Amino acid sequence: KRIDQETRRHFIRLCLLSEEDKDLHGKEENEETGCSSSSNNYVSYGTAGFRCHHAALDLIAFRCGFIASCVAAFSPRTNATNNSNDAPTFTAAGICVTASHNEASDNGLKIVDGHGNVLEEAYEHACEMICNAKTEAQLENALDCFEEKLPFLETSREDAKKTAVVYFGRDTRESGERLVEKAKEGARALGGRSSGVAVKICDRGVVTTPMLHYFVYAHGKAVEAFYENNKQQEEKNDEDATERSLWEKIDAATQELAYFKRLAVGYLSLIEEDEEKKKKGKNVVEGLRANATTLPPLHIDCANGVGFVAFEKLMALFDVIRENSSSSENSRRSATPTPTPTPTKEIALVLKNGPNDGPVNLNCGSDFVQKNQRAPETPSTRLSFVNQRCASVDGDCDRLVYFSIEEGEEEGKEGENSSKKQNFMLCDGDKLSILIAFFLIEQLFLAGLAHKISLGIAHTAYSNGAFTKFCEKNGVETVCAKTGVKNVHKAAEEHFDIGVYFESNGHGTALFSDEAVKVIEKELVDELTRMSVEQHLRKEEEKHIQSVILTTKLKALLTLKATIQTINPAIGDAISSVLLIEGILRKKGNMPFQEWHALYRDLPTKQTKVKVRDRTVIECFDSERKCLKPEGLQQRIDEILLLDSCVKNNNRRAFVRPSGTEDIVRVYVEASDAETCEKISTKVEEAVIEFCN
Repeated sequence: KRIDQETRRHFIRLCLLSEEDKDLHGKEENEETGCSSSSNNYVSYGTAGFRCHHAALDLIAFRCGFIASCVAAFSPRTNATNNSNDAPTFTAAGICVTASHNEASDNGLKIVDGHGNVLEEAYEHACEMICNAKTEAQLENALDCFEEKLPFLETSREDAKKTAVVYFGRDTRESGERLVEKAKEGARALGGRSSGVAVKICDRGVVTTPMLHYFVYAHGKAVEAFYENNKQQEEKNDEDATERSLWEKIDAATQELAYFKRLAVGYLSLIEEDEEKKKKGKNVVEGLRANATTLPPLHIDCANGVGFVAFEKLMALFDVIRENSSSSENSRRSATPTPTPTPTKEIALVLKNGPNDGPVNLNCGSDFVQKNQRAPETPSTRLSFVNQRCASVDGDCDRLVYFSIEEGEEEGKEGENSSKKQNFMLCDGDKLSILIAFFLIEQLFLAGLAHKISLGIAHTAYSNGAFTKFCEKNGVETVCAKTGVKNVHKAAEEHFDIGVYFESNGHGTALFSDEAVKVIEKELVDELTRMSVEQHLRKEEEKHIQSVILTTKLKALLTLKATIQTINPAIGDAISSVLLIEGILRKKGNMPFQEWHALYRDLPTKQTKVKVRDRTVIECFDSERKCLKPEGLQQRIDEILLLDSCVKNNNRRAFVRPSGTEDIVRVYVEASDAETCEKISTKVEEAVIEFCN
């Protein structure tokens, strides 16, 4: 056992004391919430951690802190540190206190592993056991199960100096600060002389969930780079000096500035125009665009949450970069009396719905916009999204959707009595995937790497049928995964060198494998070398043609490199995605929203929930698109899809799947028209009630 007996007893004693305190003082406080903190309340592990009403989370926060410390303490050392026997270990994990798109009274804890990813599915049951255990025996059993599920514990070195670094962050919910403190107490419970582990707490305050993931990811990369750079040194360095130097590198890499600078520099590199293009002016594509000169400002609904704070900091960094750029330009032109013009603004964002504008996610945020198919309805911004280019993020800023509302007078009506007709258009996760994937395919082709690097899109059963048909028609490979961002992330990672994935709700990113990054970087170096050599060897008349070919390839390689830097490498990130999407739209000649939205037309859909006695009677397969149990339910659904149709209608689709946390069954229906959707949905709901109750 890696967790020594003394530490175990200490942790269990603290857990049991907390249980007693909760039973004495916690019941009255939570009677009105419907989420009692009594011992009968069981909290399930969700997509990335635990989530419920904030009042029921104090004990869970404490135990999650301990889990995170264990994950950090017993993570494997990197290859670089394994080559150095005396190397101190600074392995990390993280906890973000957030309830994402849930209402303000909820909160939750997301656990981040040592690579900056969500904790793997294999550990979830053990974490659930620890957080719900009520007795000493249950806690002992839960800790045994937890250690068994962590295979990387076997690679720990008893003789190594271990420091478990746990990063903490939270969104803007009022309960967040309290829960962070509880989680810190749990994290410190691992540290002690008997455990051989020192626990270091790094509280990054109010940050987005993707930022917290990035800090843990950057921590690991900083440690790896430090030992990689120092492994050539033959002399033995003083251990304390090495530790101080290492921690300075880690601290610099895991600050907000490092995160924002990575994304900002990547974006600026992505949109950089070469001098030749500036001289030539518009190209053919840009000449056809209505917005060829610049993109209109992007109005961002920040869900009354932390995204508003983060975007403000990003914009402040762009201002600093612009000022520095302007100062440098003025220095170069100091001999010329003509004043330097103000540089064009890199990106125009209008931020709306911040933390001071109301409770997080109340009538706003990406979940509200995507599910209700309408703009945010907060008092201060109700009408301000009309006839604008808009986007919406969720409460912890890891989801993103784009939308637009065109308003005009109804036909045949004029004057004061005329009514305004609004046309709502949504670009959800499916259309984000399409835009990014097609852009990257184009760049791979221009870079001559289409045969070396595979690219595809991972999605879930909730992706619109029009999306999958569009991909098939255009030769883009897709793979369907179970619902949940961790499942889609894994599918994208396993099936493609570059895997693009976005759930329909806008949660996703583009993943570049290590091998894909190496191929792109090697090709870029080779191309620069080849250009230099061939310019000397070729005849004058051949140089121009060859330079055009080489320049096109070089631009594509530089674009791919800039894209990699613009993307948060740890997890889906709404801020990163905004920069990437805006960069792509600019690269495509300031592509109008309407043109992007018109790539294909979504089929009408309907999603409902059915209350059942026991959701576990439903068993699904084929990435949850088919139902295995109860027997006969899938056959009934297939029959319903064929009703009122002489021939099989390929636009009709329906599936059912159990909720992960409550006794309800989710029903999804898709058809060529809304009326048919409604009819099919009603019949499928009736079938669920018949077979499940």
